[in-house]
Amino acid sequence: MPGVVKASLDAPIGQVIEDIFVLAECSHEGELEGQVLYLPW
Repeated sequence: MPGVVKASLDAPIGQVIEDIFVLAECSHEGELEGQVLYLPW
């Protein structure tokens, strides 16, 4: 499994988008494999 990112329906969309960008920029290829991450942090 390459990894899953789940966002709360109650979270502000701008915050979720920002968190996804940070996650994409700060993680290395394959680093999130097999993980489930919940946003916002």
